[in-house]
Amino acid sequence: MNRIVKVMCLTAVMALVGTTAQAQFRQSIFLNGALPTGQFASKVNTDRVNLAGITITDATVPLFREEVGKAATPGFGLGYRASYRFDVGMGEVAPFAQADVFWNFIKSEWSDKYIQAKGKSPNYFNIPVMVGVSYLYDELWNDITPYAEFGVGADMFIIGSEKVVSALDNRTYTYSYKPTVALSWMFGLGAYFGRHVSAGVYYYGLGKHVVSYTTKTYNSFDDVTKTFIDKGSVPTRTVGELALRIGFHF
Repeated sequence: MNRIVKVMCLTAVMALVGTTAQAQFRQSIFLNGALPTGQFASKVNTDRVNLAGITITDATVPLFREEVGKAATPGFGLGYRASYRFDVGMGEVAPFAQADVFWNFIKSEWSDKYIQAKGKSPNYFNIPVMVGVSYLYDELWNDITPYAEFGVGADMFIIGSEKVVSALDNRTYTYSYKPTVALSWMFGLGAYFGRHVSAGVYYYGLGKHVVSYTTKTYNSFDDVTKTFIDKGSVPTRTVGELALRIGFHF
């Protein structure tokens, strides 16, 4: 019995060594074009009901706190991946670890208002870090190899600070947002053109983020600056990106 166990263990070790010897370590760099989806791309609602029950429209900035994390423009980004490729007969399987950075601005209809208010509009950053697996089918024709992949991980959502100067009382309002982290995932389809270049379409589900903020209001009277600090949170924001990724593999 012990002899059989030893033979099985030796066989497993030899198989593992052989598989590892066949594995290819690859590194990849990606250029990303990103289209925001869902709440991330939704329109800012400026209609509110005042204490008298009358609906009013406020087109001023900064944004209402519950509207932050919306009105994102198409953006761009970069990515890095490390992977191992294993031949599985009908193609290759490649476990990977990767990190991306996506950068989206706020739509011009709102950024222009910040300029008019002598302020600064917020930018949006997403940094998803994921592990996953890619399957590359056998080469079809002319060095074109289709692939599909899936990954899961965590996304850090960063909202840049806002700043405006009130034309009424010359107060300066600054809103700072705490970075948040949420469970994320992605799925992609594409093709390799040769061994070193690929292109694919991906969807990134970057999670539900609970955004909290700190408000600082600066009052200047008689050359004395007073600072008032307030803290709060906004409703959960669901973030997603539809991305076109161009990859370079080494």
